Amino acid sequence: MKNSLVETVKRFPKCRFVVVGDLIADEFLYGRIARVSREAPVLVLEYHSLVRVPGGAANAANNLLDLGCSVAIAGTVGKDEAGTDLLSTLERKGADTKAVRRLRSYATPVKTRILAGADHSAPQQVVRVDRVRDHRNELTVPLNLLEKSISRADGIIVSDYGCGTISAPLLDRLRSDAKRKQIPLVIDSRFSMAEFSDVTAITPNITELEASLGISIGNDRKLLEEAGNKVLRNQQLDSLLVTQGRYGMTLFQRGKAPIHIPIYGTDEVADVTGAGDTVIAVFTAALACGAGPEQAARLANYAGGIVVMKRGTATVTQAELKEAAAHD
Repeated sequence: MKNSLVETVKRFPKCRFVVVGDLIADEFLYGRIARVSREAPVLVLEYHSLVRVPGGAANAANNLLDLGCSVAIAGTVGKDEAGTDLLSTLERKGADTKAVRRLRSYATPVKTRILAGADHSAPQQVVRVDRVRDHRNELTVPLNLLEKSISRADGIIVSDYGCGTISAPLLDRLRSDAKRKQIPLVIDSRFSMAEFSDVTAITPNITELEASLGISIGNDRKLLEEAGNKVLRNQQLDSLLVTQGRYGMTLFQRGKAPIHIPIYGTDEVADVTGAGDTVIAVFTAALACGAGPEQAARLANYAGGIVVMKRGTATVTQAELKEAAAHD
């Protein structure tokens, strides 16, 4: 299988993708612990730097771009600094952003993670501040431009973070287009996984699966298998890939036994921020390039293991993925 996985990764630059969803700016504010405040029993941080990177659907697109794929993006950003930076980053890498609406009335969702450390220690996340308004049922995407991108696409990713980009009519349109073109349509939904059916695959983490079914699974493998098979059947999926942190991943497929994939690398992770975006990007890319669900899941597992060893919202490169596939 190793040679097959490497060959799949080599085909990534030949594939085109459409990423539709909530475009988020991930910020990382770094500071040094200076002292305890006299005003309250809290630490005072001396500001060092602020790093802003693509998050949400933009991070899925960013991962595809760093893997050498061609990417068209559909969504909405505000006419603000965060939105401008986000699109500039993606456009510099070659992303097609014609189907991204820029609205003065909309504030680009921003998630700011404040990290602190002493002079000789690694910074640790202290708190996260989210500036995300609920725009559900308010946002639209330019369908004419989206259809043009899909006409050339080999795969579609839907990244739903609950900010209002993904609606039932839009999903119906994407589902119809994917079936007509016979390309994979893969979903990542933070809060509404149960609303997505009759698609190629969904890639939830274990917490999202539990929330969708209203149960607690933990590390109970039997319960996980029952839950996964239930979702696979009820939501008419070809496959379901459930990520479980240090317990690895489990792939569910129609008519087949679940496949449990151990974690790649170490469970002493540096940062899990955005790892789910990397997983869906690699899983979809592999399916679009001709890999079966198991091969795609194993590549996604390598990718997830690589990015969680990096700090911040990170991506995986084609070279890193080929190295992992060849030598694991």
